[in-house]
Amino acid sequence: MNPHFAPGPRRRLNRDARREQIVRATLDLIAEHGVRGTTLSRIADRVGVTTPALYAHFRNRREILLASLDVLMEHRTSLHREVPNGNALDRLRTIEGRHSQLLGRDDRSVLALFEFIAAPPEEGLRETLGQKHLVLIHQIADLIRQAKQEGSVRPEVDPLQTAWMLVSRAWTEDIAHLMGISHEWNETRSLRMLDFILDSIAAMPPGEKARPDAATPPGGKAGPDTATPPGGCQPSAG
Repeated sequence: MNPHFAPGPRRRLNRDARREQIVRATLDLIAEHGVRGTTLSRIADRVGVTTPALYAHFRNRREILLASLDVLMEHRTSLHREVPNGNALDRLRTIEGRHSQLLGRDDRSVLALFEFIAAPPEEGLRETLGQKHLVLIHQIADLIRQAKQEGSVRPEVDPLQTAWMLVSRAWTEDIAHLMGISHEWNETRSLRMLDFILDSIAAMPPGEKARPDAATPPGGKAGPDTATPPGGCQPSAG
């Protein structure tokens, strides 16, 4: 997908190609003007057709927005579906580590995503987006359950809680990018957090004892020792 979602040259297109062009133009406009500012007249002008011509492909503006949201989420999760080899924990590490690639190639999808989140309540889009994110979170949780069955993740780990932690890490990276502070929360720090989360849930190899400072796995019971934070500095005893 073109990271800018911009439509190609204006020419006569078949029905499917025109629908795709309308959706790409809509996503580009949302990234520029937000959901409220993405009007039918702007969409038609960007595509190069009249406003009534849009109704030959979509029943109304809401249907265009929902189709655009589907394409956006398909794009945002495309790297997740390219499942690598290895055990479930290794696949999870690779899949989650790919998120930075979306931000490193001038991809505007993060702008469109957060504009959908900030859409006015009357648009009824936030709830739809929320359900789509829940599907993604549960897919990640299922992969963690598979890792538990394989023995690469500790049995006491809460898969759903861990999935939320992983998604929160990605959101942190997105927000830092949007706020222009990626120099502070950069890819290196984000991947370090990923390692910290996954290392905290990984099962110990047979015959190896857990480190005294090992982090308590999500959903597990806290022990007497304090986990070493991602920055690597152990807090003082006071």
